[in-house]
Amino acid sequence: MRSNAPDGFEISEFFDGIYTFQNWEVFPGHKTTGPKDVCAHMDSLGIPQRLEGLRILDIAPWNGFFSFECARRGAREIVSLGPDDPAATGYYKTREILEIDNCHYVRASVYDLSPQQHGTFDIVLFLGLIYHLRHPLLALDRIYDVANGRLFTDSPIIDKLVFDKTLSETQQRQILDQGALIHELLPMTYYTKAAETGDPYNWFIPNRRAFKDFVESSGFRIDMATDDGGGWAWIAATKAARPFAVGLEGWNEAAAKPEPT
Repeated sequence: MRSNAPDGFEISEFFDGIYTFQNWEVFPGHKTTGPKDVCAHMDSLGIPQRLEGLRILDIAPWNGFFSFECARRGAREIVSLGPDDPAATGYYKTREILEIDNCHYVRASVYDLSPQQHGTFDIVLFLGLIYHLRHPLLALDRIYDVANGRLFTDSPIIDKLVFDKTLSETQQRQILDQGALIHELLPMTYYTKAAETGDPYNWFIPNRRAFKDFVESSGFRIDMATDDGGGWAWIAATKAARPFAVGLEGWNEAAAKPEPT
């Protein structure tokens, strides 16, 4: 992996026309601008500084900087899986200039994950995505199937923020003040069917309790759960026993059965 910028490298020119959502130092002194700081988020999740020998899955990589940071930390192989065009997001050109040969882009949905097709992974990065999914539990179940170790995930949470932009600040404060205890005790999600949050690609935004329950219900043991005291939370978890039989999620063996007629 290349460590120094080529002569004449200008990061603004290199990413001209590309939305760099992820903030990351491509080369020393050359850092992209964006709202999501890659290394800060990895630190908040407790992702190790050294990843030698590990196979990593980075779901919805966008610019790919989380994948490339894993390569920088010594990962053996990184699979970056998402529906976006890696040419349009700058993934391909960044990988090329960094001379990375162990990051592979798979253009697919998280719902398509299977151990038969993609193998298994020591670490799965499921970052900035769960609230964009119409079927978040299905996604976690698919991730469980390919996980062989640890899961790192993050999400906005509604415990102390109301993301609905159709409500006034007064209405939002009333909701938070009146429902503070309920927010802490009950697993809840905010559902948006359109652009109420300002992003038409949001679906379900959980509270802290629901976010943890989502992860645990799919068979992961939570090792660490933290948040910033506002509207964002991080979870690190390890694959454990799945609490349901696949395909029989709604079947109750102890349920009363009707008498034959």
